[in-house]
This record gives sequence, C-alpha cells and structure tokens, in this order.
Amino acid sequence: MFRSFLNSLRGRILLSQLGLFAAILLGLGIFQSSILSGYLHDSTVDSIRQPARTELEVLGPCFVRSAADLHRNAQVLAQLLGSGTTGVKIVDRDGAALADHAVGVPGAAKPLQLSAATIKKLIASVPASVGRASSAPSRARCTPGSASARVVSRARPPATATASADDHLLVAVALGPPGSTVGYAILGRSLTGETATTHRVRTIFAVGALAALVMSALAWLVLTGLALRPLRRVTTTAEEIAAGDLHRRSNVRSRDEVGRLGSAFDRMIGRLEEAFSRVTESEQRMRRFLADASHELRTPLTALRGTSQVLLRQSDHDRPEVVTAVRDIHQEAVRLSHLVDDLLTLNRLDADESLQPEQISLPAFMDDFVDRYVGAWPARRVDFDREAFEGARLWADPEALRRMLLNVVDNAAKYSSASSPITVTAEASPETIAIHVRDRGPGLSAEDRKHVFDRFYRGSESRSRKTGGSGLGLAIVQALAQRSAGSVSLDTAPGRGTTVSIILPTTGTTELQAKELV
Repeated sequence: MFRSFLNSLRGRILLSQLGLFAAILLGLGIFQSSILSGYLHDSTVDSIRQPARTELEVLGPCFVRSAADLHRNAQVLAQLLGSGTTGVKIVDRDGAALADHAVGVPGAAKPLQLSAATIKKLIASVPASVGRASSAPSRARCTPGSASARVVSRARPPATATASADDHLLVAVALGPPGSTVGYAILGRSLTGETATTHRVRTIFAVGALAALVMSALAWLVLTGLALRPLRRVTTTAEEIAAGDLHRRSNVRSRDEVGRLGSAFDRMIGRLEEAFSRVTESEQRMRRFLADASHELRTPLTALRGTSQVLLRQSDHDRPEVVTAVRDIHQEAVRLSHLVDDLLTLNRLDADESLQPEQISLPAFMDDFVDRYVGAWPARRVDFDREAFEGARLWADPEALRRMLLNVVDNAAKYSSASSPITVTAEASPETIAIHVRDRGPGLSAEDRKHVFDRFYRGSESRSRKTGGSGLGLAIVQALAQRSAGSVSLDTAPGRGTTVSIILPTTGTTELQAKELV
C-alpha cells in the first residue's frame, strides 16, 4: 500500500514538496549555524581583547619599557590581565614563558597548556608595531602621568592576533612601548560554553525543523488530497467508462486545469457515446439484415438443392453438358446453404444468444458424432483415438461442441491431402479437456496463422472458393469456444501439417450455468 502511494501522483507531489522544504530548512540551518558560530567567535574575541586593552591603557606604556621591565612585572601583569574565565601567559619575544596568572590566584582559570610551536605560530601572526620610535629618549616619553604617555597609549592600541588550539580561543597582545615589542600576553578562554550554545541551538533547530516537516507533510497531504479530488473523480469515471458504462460523466466544475480537463473529457465521452450508439444501431441493423436475408435465402436454396438433386437423377446421360451444369448448380446450392448457416450462427453469437452448457461424457458424444458425420467425408480417413476419450467429461453445449468438431474436421478434410489420415485425439488435465484434430496437409505460413481465425479470411490458394470454404469455419469455432469458457489454439508450419486444439473446461461455474462466460 505504501509503495502504491509513493507511485501515485499525490505521493510524488508530497515527496517533492517535503524534499524541497527539507533542503530549504537544511540550508537555513547551515546558514544560521555559520552566522551564530561567527558571532560567538567574534564576541569571545572582543570579550578577551577589550578588557586587556583597557587594562594596558590604564597601566600606560611606561609599565613595560624593556625586556627587563617585562621580566620584573610579568607575574603582576599576568594577574592583572587574567580572570576566572580567561587564562594569561606572559612570554618574551622568543616565546619563552615568563609568568602564568593562575599561579597563586584562587579561582583563576586553569593555566594555558600551550606547546612551543603553538606559541611561536601565534606570536608570529601578531602585526608589527605601527609607527616609529621617537628620537627622544623613551624615559622622557614615559614620564609617569605625562600627557604624552596617555595620548600615545590611546592612539596606539596594542597589536593582537587570534587562533584556536585544544578547544581554546587564544588572543596574543603585543607588549612594550610604542614602536617596540618586548613580549606578548597570550590570553586564552575555553570554547566549551560557546560550543554548547551552538550545539543547543542546532538541536533546537533540528527538532523544530523535524516538527515543521511532519506538520507540513500532514498539511500537504490534506491539501493535495483536496486539490487532486477532481482528478480522482475523472480517473474513477474513466475506469467506469472503460468497464462499459458510457453514460458516466465526471461533472468537474472547478475552473483550474483539472476542471478544464474534466470538461474536455466529458465532451469527448459524449461524442464517443453518440458515435458508439450509431455504430451499435448500424450493427443491429446489419445483423437483422443478415438474419432476415439468411432466413429468406434458406427456403429457395433448399428448393434449389432438392430440384437439382432430382434433375441429376433424371437427367439425360447422353447429354453430359446438361449433367455437368446441373451438378454445378447443385454444388453451388450446397455451398450457399452452408454459407447461410454459418452467417446465421455468427449472427446468433454476435446477438449474445445464450448457450446451454451441460456435463458431457466425451466417449458417448464421440461415438454419436462418428455415427452421424463420418460419412460426410467418404473419401477421407478419419481416425478417432477412442482410448484417449475414455472417462473424459467436459462442460459445454452439445450442439456448440458438435459444430466446433464438424467445422475443424471439415476444414482438415478440405485443406489436406486425400491420401493422408485425419487424427482426432484428446488430452485431459484437472481443469480442462483438449480435443486435438491433426492433419498432414501443407500447413500454414506465419502470415496465414495470424489471420486464420478472422472472418472470411482465405490467405493462400488452398483457402479459395475452389475448396468450397467461406472463411467462416474457424471463426465460428473460436467464437463458440470463447462463449463456452474455453479457447482454440493452432500448431502449424509449412510442410508439417496443422493441429487445431479445442480446449474446454471439465466443470462448470455458477456464472457459466446461468450464462456462458465471455
């Protein structure tokens, strides 16, 4: 059921909508996560760098004027720049550690565990100090409380660089008087809080996106169902029309594409119904004409056959041309009588006249058939395999079965060599009986085999009017077999003869007992 839903138009629309919505949500989530990560990173950098700059501005450039000042004041400077969340490590210009603010400070952040390579890489990325040192002695510029010192401190904020290592964000701040760097303060803070915030936001977004997908799926399921309801009505109407009810209409009244489709469909079916009605009326008139004409022809043909037969008995044998003419008249009358009988049979089948199926004992039926009709082919040898019929029973109309056998055997007698026998045998299965009529004639080509059950088909020269055939015999056999819930098969090839198999059921069904299956 789920697979059929996925193969439906409604399922494909729903999946495409969900896929598009999921892609949009995924892109939005990635964008939001990227923006949030960048914002948290920048905020953390500012929260580390800005207090350090403020503290250094308060201390002024005179606090660290040389490497000796840096070595002497390193621990004090580390404790001033550090906090409970920010660790500080003071290093010289070569990256050698001089002090760590966590030493002797309760509640301070954990000491920064940084490798020498990490320290050197970080301090190497700090921009060089901007501006040139004045030619005046640095002591004059670093007079405590001088205005020049405060101006220089405000105008020249210390250069910084950032990096990440071991789940920590690191900020390196250059130390020293303007124009000269004597060391660095490396400030670090754990990114655990920022990472947890990012993960929490991602989790909330993922849960919200999943809930949005589920609610969207339910909403789209309802909306697509409502939108496709007219199309389902058109489909249901088409299926009912295909089943034979040409009076059905979709009656879709919407103004969208489906509504226009339904209106066009209804107009098309209306025209088809009118055309079908005209064809049906024409066929009914044709059937009535054939039935009336056949019935009208039966009486004069019967009289013509009887008269010609009497003339053959009483004709002057001294005048052979008269005998030949009367014999030709008699043969044509017989052929026309058979043609009329075939037309009447097909007309009754087309008119859906019911057969009367019953249980038939095949051995007894075949004995009666031989007694009645084997004399119809005095010049031919017809072999009936009586052992194959022993105990066989089938479900069919006796007259229909008799007509099928008569047509098939007569067909074999007409289109095979007079010196070769015709064999009639049977083959039983649990549900069907197959009656095989085999001749050793010239066989049929592939093209003739395709059309041999078509009405009035006479493909080869052997199937011409010279044999007396009308091209209706096997068509009648096929129609009767189908009306008897059976079938007819053909096995033939040029040079190896033809086998016609009539396959009928061994037992009937309730439907077949009431009316034969089509």
